[in-house]
Amino acid sequence: MTVKDVLLHHLEYTFEKEAWQPSLAMSIEGLTAKQAAWKPAPERHSIWQIVRHVAHWKRATLSAWDGTRPLFSPESGNTEYYLETERADWREVSGDEAAWWRDCDALRSVSSRIAARTEALDSETLLTPFPGEDMPAVLRLLRLATHDIYHAGQIRYLRALQGIGGGAR
Repeated sequence: MTVKDVLLHHLEYTFEKEAWQPSLAMSIEGLTAKQAAWKPAPERHSIWQIVRHVAHWKRATLSAWDGTRPLFSPESGNTEYYLETERADWREVSGDEAAWWRDCDALRSVSSRIAARTEALDSETLLTPFPGEDMPAVLRLLRLATHDIYHAGQIRYLRALQGIGGGAR
């Protein structure tokens, strides 16, 4: 098994398939817009906001991968772009069913693009940082997958607080 095989397996089982825990995609299965928009308290995030947050950071990762905008610039710390990105992904949600499904589809789409691009990489490229960054691509992508499963756990907890089963397990 190669490093690439491990990475692809991790991406697949944190976003799409069930391992010992439900994946991110499984965690949002069967939710309505109303359920996804629910918050346990006004200052907390909803499932829907978490879905947007994850998709937002995946798009930012693709931009870094393309060299458009590094997420984390070693020379400058790139603090402004990081903070701008962080602020932009926690907007309030509408509660509209069609908008909820568009956001779910956007998350699936960006996740598929990352998996396809990862599949196309060779071992040498995996060990090379994205343009303008100092962390090897393999570590950036492993962290991205870990981010998925962290938020899948949050979503499962928010489902439980609402008394909503499903989403596997």
